[in-house]
Amino acid sequence: MKTRQSIAVNGQILPIDLAAFTSHDRGTIIDSGTTLAYLVEEAYVPFVHAITSAILPYVTPFNSDENQCYHVTASFTEVFPAVSLNFAGASMVFKPEEYLTRSVGISVWCIGFQKAQGGVTILGDFVLKDKIIVYDLARQRIGWANYDCSSPVNVSIPSSYARQRSESRSSSGDMLLSVLTTEFVVMYVLLA
Repeated sequence: MKTRQSIAVNGQILPIDLAAFTSHDRGTIIDSGTTLAYLVEEAYVPFVHAITSAILPYVTPFNSDENQCYHVTASFTEVFPAVSLNFAGASMVFKPEEYLTRSVGISVWCIGFQKAQGGVTILGDFVLKDKIIVYDLARQRIGWANYDCSSPVNVSIPSSYARQRSESRSSSGDMLLSVLTTEFVVMYVLLA
């Protein structure tokens, strides 16, 4: 089944117009050089509303410096729902600790996404932590895998792949991608 481009909270797809991400002056950027994550207003408002609605019996919501925060009276990992950003063909799923940030006190958590000031959604380092990101510029694709980034990364190509490469005389980009697609989720993005 092909994944529909959307955002889902607790498995429920939010009512967001796809044009908020794909129109000619909009888009989504994956940028590890940007610290935070930003959603366009058309996505941010329903996103925050869906999370708040799902957890209201267990939290007291409040705003702090334009961030949506919650005083939590239970374990935050049991209260907050999973969130997924669904791209064409793949989903990036976040557990609560991957999209929330602790603030002020021990029982205060804030949504790590900010409202974008422009027309572009940016997935910055905050939501990319513990993910390995692979860019295939030639095919205009990007892939990722969840990974404990405190562990070492082995990027060597197994000898069986090296033999296939020399026999088929494929480019190194093709070889790298054939290795990665067996282990990484690959999505297609338009690189404008």
